[in-house]
Amino acid sequence: MDVPASPIPPPEKPTAPPSSLPLAALTALYLLLPALLFAWGWLRTPYALAVTLVIVIACFFALRDAWRERDRIPLRQRLSPLWPALLLLLAWMLLSGVGGFGLQNGDYKSSNALLRGLIESDWPLQIEFERQTVHVVYYLAYFLPAAAVGKAFGWNAANIFIFPWALTGVLLAFGWFRRLTAPPAKPWPTLGLALLFCLASGLDAVGYYTTPETPFQWGAHIENWAKLFQFSSQTTLLYWVPQQALAAWLMAGLTLACLDDPRLVRYLGMAVAAGILWTPFGVVGAAPYLLAAGITLLVRKQARVLFAPLSVGLNLGAALIAAIHALYISSNRYDFPIGLLWTLAEDRRAYLQTALEFWLLEFGLLAACAAAIRLLRRAAPESEKRPGLPPGWLALLCLILSALPLFKMGYNNDLVMRASVPSLFYFWIFLGQTFMGTAPARRRGWNRALTILLILLLLAGSYTSLSEIIRSVNNFHFGPPDIEDVKPIAEATYPHIVAQRVGNDESFFFRLLGR
Repeated sequence: MDVPASPIPPPEKPTAPPSSLPLAALTALYLLLPALLFAWGWLRTPYALAVTLVIVIACFFALRDAWRERDRIPLRQRLSPLWPALLLLLAWMLLSGVGGFGLQNGDYKSSNALLRGLIESDWPLQIEFERQTVHVVYYLAYFLPAAAVGKAFGWNAANIFIFPWALTGVLLAFGWFRRLTAPPAKPWPTLGLALLFCLASGLDAVGYYTTPETPFQWGAHIENWAKLFQFSSQTTLLYWVPQQALAAWLMAGLTLACLDDPRLVRYLGMAVAAGILWTPFGVVGAAPYLLAAGITLLVRKQARVLFAPLSVGLNLGAALIAAIHALYISSNRYDFPIGLLWTLAEDRRAYLQTALEFWLLEFGLLAACAAAIRLLRRAAPESEKRPGLPPGWLALLCLILSALPLFKMGYNNDLVMRASVPSLFYFWIFLGQTFMGTAPARRRGWNRALTILLILLLLAGSYTSLSEIIRSVNNFHFGPPDIEDVKPIAEATYPHIVAQRVGNDESFFFRLLGR
């Protein structure tokens, strides 16, 4: 007797990836909050009202989109693959120095002074410098919400608030990092990705410890080995300049995500406009990718989405905010070095030699190894291929990272250190995609050897971040610093560094827009 064959179940439909619209909306809201505070602290009433209207409209649509496109998966199920990574990020933050939790590195002398000045002084912020009362022109956005809390509840409250404020930015940035790298939805691959997000760096240890007469020291700050320029590790960015890193990471993530979902363009303009007040150097570093994303979307014939009424309206409003923020930042006196390093360097031969070493150690070796793995993977079955950067983006980021060390702006060359953040964020995403995308079945021969080499290079590079973490552990501090230990802005650092933050009272902004 024939047994009837059991029916073959239909193939399961692939689960659609969650929408990026809620993350884009939350990113815009996070970056825009300080712009609202800046409007009422620095602008004349008509301009403050106009900016407020634009931000309120943007927030309405952001909250609407975040609610409509929200992930309906139960919270417990959603967090199941994330909890090890979230615990790692929290531990990373607790050593960062933000709010006084962990060691506060050298830049906190001026950062704490700025926060105290914003709390104790009227807005717009002015200081006494060289026997004159001058405006402070600086990227203030990161500090403004905490300063508002401090005005109401005091110094300690401001420092306590700034910790969850910065943690929110870190979680949003990691959200973009994870979304764009697309690891398997399991705890350990996500934890590995979080380790890359926290510890990624170039091979600074090689450059630092091959310098003559440099003794080995646990916890040393080793990223200044090239003297003229520096690319900061992920940990260094958070532990020294969170005010610049967070917005640069968020703008970079949102820009790349627009290629997969052009609807996100409606919030990209707002993020960049607000980002000018967070990190103008970060906006400069993101500008080539903004242009590349726009061209790519037009080539893909996405003009209908790009020029939808909502996108046009929100981006026109963003242009108003961007113009105001750009005029404020441009009202600086620019009393600092600006120019080509070739003309500023005393020893040009040594400069070129250092530049070549810098390019090779900071990204050249890693890029060559990952690119070779990508070439070998081209023959892989489609089912084993993973997402990658858009065509040409690796070449673009390598070009930008190669070009930045040719220029100098600021006594400590802030342009190179901070404009490189978006490119480095994409570079770490590329490396994460490369490793996650090499299926175990394909790790044979040269592919396997190069994958092992890539892991070894990443581990060697992670020493830079681990050194920062070790120093913070060895000098751990719990809780806000004493306000008595925080000097006034004009005395917190060297006079020539303070001069970099002095505004021109005769500028267009202070004559016509500012209070």
